Amino acid sequence: MTILSIIKLCATLPRKKALFQLNRVSMRDTLVFLFLLFFFSFLPNAILIIIQFDPSVSQLSYSQYLLQVIVFYPFLMMFLVISGISILALGAWLICFMLRRKLKYQQLWKMTGFASFLPLLAYVVLYFTPPLPNMASITLCAIWLYVLVYQMIIIYPTKK
Repeated sequence: MTILSIIKLCATLPRKKALFQLNRVSMRDTLVFLFLLFFFSFLPNAILIIIQFDPSVSQLSYSQYLLQVIVFYPFLMMFLVISGISILALGAWLICFMLRRKLKYQQLWKMTGFASFLPLLAYVVLYFTPPLPNMASITLCAIWLYVLVYQMIIIYPTKK
């Protein structure tokens, strides 16, 4: 499945058809989608960090600093994708447990990753909106994420 079709399906969540089509997406495609999502979502922050570098305060030269950002930024994004979605999927597992639904952690992990598309984009927009504090935007986006996850989990039948 292409990245554009995954984006289109993620934008239509929590519809049942989109949910079941996204559950058939391979884990490799899921990870590529999430990596690109996180990479481009946090790219403005990385650019701001590079622009605001002050060589008089640091012991590194600008070229060394730039090289470190270019080398370590993709690895940081990979780590954030795996650890961040895994931690958020624990909340989805708790919702699943309370609703007595029979879903595997892998399914919840993918559902959480795909459901994070719109809330993460909203967070990036809210982050650059000055009057709104950062914690408020994080809270709003987390609530939105878990409402989406809840709506996706209740599509599945309860345990017998």
